[in-house]
Amino acid sequence: MSGVHRSSGWDLLSLFEDRLAANAQKPLFSYLGRNGDVREVYTMQRLHEESAALAALLQAHGLKGAVVALIYPPGSGFISAFLASIMAGARPAPLCRARSRDWQSIALTLKHCSAAALLLPSAVAESLPAEIRGLPGLQILCTDRLAGDARQWRRPDVSSADTCFIQFTSGSTRMPRGVAISHDNILHNCALIARAFGIEEQDVGVSWLPFHHDMGLIGHVLVPLYCGVHNIVLSPRDFAARPLAWLEAIARYGGSISGAPDFAYALCVERIGEEQASRLDLSRWRLAYCGSERVNASTMARFTQRFAVSGLCPEAVTPCYGLAEATLFVSACRGLKMHAREDGRCDVSVGQLDARRDDPRIRIVSPDLAAECVAGEVGEIWVHSRSVAHGYLLAADAQDNVLNATLERESGYLRTGDLGYILEDHLYVTGRLKNLIKRRGRSFHAEDIEGEAMALLQGQGVARAVAFDVESEDGAALVLLLELDGSVAAAQVQARLPELQTRLWYTPGILVSRIRLLPERSLPLTSSGKLQRGRSRELLLAGEFAHV
Repeated sequence: MSGVHRSSGWDLLSLFEDRLAANAQKPLFSYLGRNGDVREVYTMQRLHEESAALAALLQAHGLKGAVVALIYPPGSGFISAFLASIMAGARPAPLCRARSRDWQSIALTLKHCSAAALLLPSAVAESLPAEIRGLPGLQILCTDRLAGDARQWRRPDVSSADTCFIQFTSGSTRMPRGVAISHDNILHNCALIARAFGIEEQDVGVSWLPFHHDMGLIGHVLVPLYCGVHNIVLSPRDFAARPLAWLEAIARYGGSISGAPDFAYALCVERIGEEQASRLDLSRWRLAYCGSERVNASTMARFTQRFAVSGLCPEAVTPCYGLAEATLFVSACRGLKMHAREDGRCDVSVGQLDARRDDPRIRIVSPDLAAECVAGEVGEIWVHSRSVAHGYLLAADAQDNVLNATLERESGYLRTGDLGYILEDHLYVTGRLKNLIKRRGRSFHAEDIEGEAMALLQGQGVARAVAFDVESEDGAALVLLLELDGSVAAAQVQARLPELQTRLWYTPGILVSRIRLLPERSLPLTSSGKLQRGRSRELLLAGEFAHV
């Protein structure tokens, strides 16, 4: 990891300047067109010049110290705007347009973080509604129409403790909260990732992950900058339309590091046949990481088997665990290691823990007793690390004290809200504390119920499933919403619902009170593609869901 800095006094701007001085002409980002050819290349020098020119303009607009929101489609504009904001002394806050094209959530977020400016390309600005344009004090800057002068840029004074950028939580169980990530947080987390994955400058990253999401931003923008790794970028839209494009890019450009959430690996298995797989050379793909959402043992096993013919090494598969409050990365496990529970369900290790390393420290704690659980006992995952952010953007967001919990007289733990257990030095995640469904003295994870539904119906007409409790006259009632994918008639899916009811009664052992089929693209998602269970429940109770 040549040139990597780990000093606690370091900052992202100093790292960028060191990389520039060491190898200004090294390609850092290569953007692919729809045909898979390289259409644009950014060297260290080009990226620094464009970012410095835009930074000078942001300083001229009085944005030093301000929160600057970013909304960009896939492409080169985002990275320059993100780095320019930091170089201007501002605090960039990457955002994503809502799945439904409803700008209300964006307006709420802009108010929430008191954004002084919104950076975006003119093509996106043309669709801005009045509720965004009318926000008091918000400057709207179309960066593709601005021509700055890098010579006018003045480097701000930066310390390692200063906020580098604002990262929003996924919002899967509540309103997204802005996490203030410091320069020290991000550089420390990059060091953890580089160490865990053994990243070297000769590695080649390949990614379609959106840059507004922490896994795309940190894993394939900031880690490449930190390690000096060339990164091949394709559009998320191109991946969604044709998952094969992702694996073709890995094969064509010798990608050694690439990854995605579980759903992406499932899509590849569903849409890429054995004959197509046999024409791919994935032998140089040494790190196929999987994170952001729960890792499904069946998905990763099927993916490994399907692409063994492509030369993919089983040990390349690397399930990971992380969250926004810990900057991104917490732990990883090389290879697919599984543990079977007593009920027959299989959990995937997302971390091989090393007692010799003091950072991060992971504990499993009883949510009620705040006492550490014994090996194999499920509890809340607590994390102690220099990567854990010191606070949220707003003080009101920190009232539940998740960022500075105390265990056995040791403070500074992050209460993740995730449930899991440690067994034989491996970390297993079982679900979210807020997604627990209780029946007859037993606790069921919404993720397990949804997983059983998808195991039966994914690829058979259902795109997503979400489970949650609602109150009824007879007490709590379990509701399961199934979003159709349009591949088969709704009647065919409906005919299989009794089979699904029976499956859920036997495994995990719960009765579903109501199953509703929804049209395509109905369920609300976070910016990173996670289901919003709380919002789904609200929409159902408000009668907002059209049903089939």
